[in-house]
Amino acid sequence: MQMQSSSTHPAPPASLAEVRAHDQVMRYHRAGVGRPLILLRTAASADALWPDLEATLVARFRVFTPELPPDCEDVAAWVKDFLEGVGLDRVVVVATDPCCLSALELALLGAHQIERLVLVPGGLAGETGLDGTLATTYQGVPVPLLVVRRGLAAAEAVPLLQQFLEHGRGSASVG
Repeated sequence: MQMQSSSTHPAPPASLAEVRAHDQVMRYHRAGVGRPLILLRTAASADALWPDLEATLVARFRVFTPELPPDCEDVAAWVKDFLEGVGLDRVVVVATDPCCLSALELALLGAHQIERLVLVPGGLAGETGLDGTLATTYQGVPVPLLVVRRGLAAAEAVPLLQQFLEHGRGSASVG
């Protein structure tokens, strides 16, 4: 699976790496420095984020983009194993369609691993910029949550996400 980028806004250079966890070789791209951020998307949804946002994320975070296996039946469990394999804890997760539901499941079942969660589903911008806290009964750990629809203009979406992600600054441990 190759990470694709928009031809008009190339993604910042990323290095390819592998980690072994639970007898699986997991490939991922990494770029940037700072607090860890997991970007969940499929190869088919590589252009699901605003190009300006990707550059902003790499400038402020250590971005890990795992190559999700196309035949994976439990993406949340796979990502949990991936986080363990790369030694990350309390990470920011940004998920695009079709990974939003898996990211939500990961936050509900492994809230202790997630610092903040951003879901970027497809669709129009009618109901967007919704934020709140996901309070899990399983772990009792609150996870700040933001939903921003892909239909929102980049000029509005990027500052909204920046503000949400900066709010949690300093509360995470870097693995």
